[in-house]
Amino acid sequence: MTEQVHYTDPSRQIAVDDPIRSRHDMRRTNETIKKILADGEPDWVKHPESYKEFVKESFQAEKEISKEQVVGFQMEDQDILTDAKPRMVNVMSSRDFIKKLRDNGVRCFTIENAGLNPYVARQTVALWAFSKFSEVAKYICFMQVPAMWEWSVLRLDAHDLPNGEDYRGWRTVLWRLIEEEILTEEEVHRIFGKPVLSPVSRRYRRSLWNFRNGKRREKALNPLS
Repeated sequence: MTEQVHYTDPSRQIAVDDPIRSRHDMRRTNETIKKILADGEPDWVKHPESYKEFVKESFQAEKEISKEQVVGFQMEDQDILTDAKPRMVNVMSSRDFIKKLRDNGVRCFTIENAGLNPYVARQTVALWAFSKFSEVAKYICFMQVPAMWEWSVLRLDAHDLPNGEDYRGWRTVLWRLIEEEILTEEEVHRIFGKPVLSPVSRRYRRSLWNFRNGKRREKALNPLS
């Protein structure tokens, strides 16, 4: 016969301060414990490790179900946008990027981001530029410092849904300069070169095609720009 642990024995109880005791129904608690232990010590007390594994497996199963339910809300090409290795190529310092712009007639400046925007990646600055037809500076987007890879890397939340960017790529900045009509597509390609034809550049090239043909302005790599 399994020995019953007498949790209701006053000598086995943990002493508490009177103010807490006065707010807690000890009689009802003791009665509840007696009912739980009426048929001996429960399995979850005798075999806690087994129940811990059960909880972990249940949590994982629920997580998989949750992921399946949000598949329809994922971004097109999400698997490509989150694959960091092929995207983190052709690194360029942020200073060199700005110098290229200025050497080719773009009047621009940057302001440090104070980390106030939770959707903006760490170590970034805000890029502002003047169009050829205005003396009013226009906010373009944020830039990664001190350097940027060619392509942005999408960040996902716990449900595998887009949640900003892990890293900002310089092609995303170029796209914003084109979209805001600071530079033309031809000027961008002359200064920075055309992107290599590959699945990695597909979304960027499709965005340029849409813009060039007056179609819907699809956001290239950054869903927040």
